[in-house]
Amino acid sequence: MTGFSGIGSDMIGTLIVGAGAAALMYALLHLTRKLGYPLPKWALPAGIGLAMIGYATWNEYSWASRVKAQLPDRAQVIAEGQARSALRPWTYLHAPVARIAVIDRAATRSDGQGHRIARVLLVERWRNTVAVEQGVDCEAGRLRPPEGEWQRVAADDPVLTTICREGG
Repeated sequence: MTGFSGIGSDMIGTLIVGAGAAALMYALLHLTRKLGYPLPKWALPAGIGLAMIGYATWNEYSWASRVKAQLPDRAQVIAEGQARSALRPWTYLHAPVARIAVIDRAATRSDGQGHRIARVLLVERWRNTVAVEQGVDCEAGRLRPPEGEWQRVAADDPVLTTICREGG
């Protein structure tokens, strides 16, 4: 993807929404004044502020679903992480998804010793995507993290079930 991305595009999008809301609110204020029902002076900045907050909130809460919609069919989301922040107290009631882990099943390969190597993409809002390789031993139900030792995992572990069903 070229151009702006991440927090820069979020800020630009919010400013564009604010400019659009300003134009609409100005037209509404002008129309209501002509009709003899003028709106209070605070309506213009309040309308712009509400539009910008509304857009920023929608953008925050819909980020993960928009990212997942762009994934190819062969990609499988295996985990999601939510973000809570004291600066956004509403996130303690309903936290938005801020990171996802994705496996591209078509990109798995054999390590030559009967195990599979899965490429896991760690996608986080406003950060660069990181790719890590996860070892998978389908027969023994084990995973090997990057630079780590084999570890037994539950039979329903999302990495294990994603790679081991249908042969990876």
